[in-house]
Amino acid sequence: MKTRSAHVRAPWQVEIREISLPDAPPSGEVLVRVDACGICGTDVSAFTASAVHWEPAGHEVAGTVMAIGQGEARLQVGQRLVLETASFCGQCDLCRNGRVDLCVKAPNFWGRPAMGFSDLMLVPSACVVPFTQPISAAIACLAEPAGVAYDMVRTAGITLGSRVAIVGLGPIGLMAASLAKYSGASRIVAISRSASLRRLEIATEIGCEAIPYDGPLDQLESLRSQFDHVLMTAPVECITPALTLLSYGGEMTYVGIGTGNKMISFDANDFHFRKLQLRASFASPALYLPVVLDLLAGGIIPGEKMVSHRFGLSQMDQAMRTLRDDRAGVAKIVIEPARD
Repeated sequence: MKTRSAHVRAPWQVEIREISLPDAPPSGEVLVRVDACGICGTDVSAFTASAVHWEPAGHEVAGTVMAIGQGEARLQVGQRLVLETASFCGQCDLCRNGRVDLCVKAPNFWGRPAMGFSDLMLVPSACVVPFTQPISAAIACLAEPAGVAYDMVRTAGITLGSRVAIVGLGPIGLMAASLAKYSGASRIVAISRSASLRRLEIATEIGCEAIPYDGPLDQLESLRSQFDHVLMTAPVECITPALTLLSYGGEMTYVGIGTGNKMISFDANDFHFRKLQLRASFASPALYLPVVLDLLAGGIIPGEKMVSHRFGLSQMDQAMRTLRDDRAGVAKIVIEPARD
């Protein structure tokens, strides 16, 4: 069978190719109709690379089961689903010792000829998470980044009365802000570049003190030493200056993949004597999708506020240009192939 699939042609340029998939899913695989796929920062890295990779992209997927390979009794044709980008095997020593969060040995769909920016894709059945919550596909596809935000807030250990600063208001930062609010944080300050107008507005609507700021974070004197937690989703170079926002005994939790210069340095004595902590949140395997689907359905994670733009698959070039050029208006862009 044939399907359209978006491939990177050049920086910020996409080519929609027609590719072939097997007429029936192999054993252990599922044919998925893609109903919605969000554009992630990881996709942007691929789309902005200087070399031409001709790579497929898209992993924040909500869709529908269209056909099932032999040996899979858990799923039914017609079920709505979201996809885990990586999962645990359930059989290795890590899993059997209760550390499923450290195992990524289950099959995944990375590197397939058709991924989320396609009409159809083949995926291992292990990736499929069925759902019945009454939400649109455009909201359901937020489950993958919402799981990342959920892991970040859990890793941080935010509790009742916590004072929290969110640095970086991409979709994950905004969802982490809403989860921190729901976890009982008494104060949440959201810091982002002044050009990110819509994202700053969403932060205010969530209940944060939104601060547009383009300067060095260690020069924010009014916020120095004010926070129990800093949730960092901004570039790597923001980590060191943002340590000044932490109070005595404070903790920074970082999520992200560095580009360019990935190295940081800081005053180890200051870090030691102020009893600071720096934690990494890396949501692989992609856990927590069932609970974040409930949180999206209940409005705890404000999905409707998050999705600012929707495009068809044939409009991928326009979607990428919008992401690049409309920093004031973009919060989250979702591709819906059926819009074409």
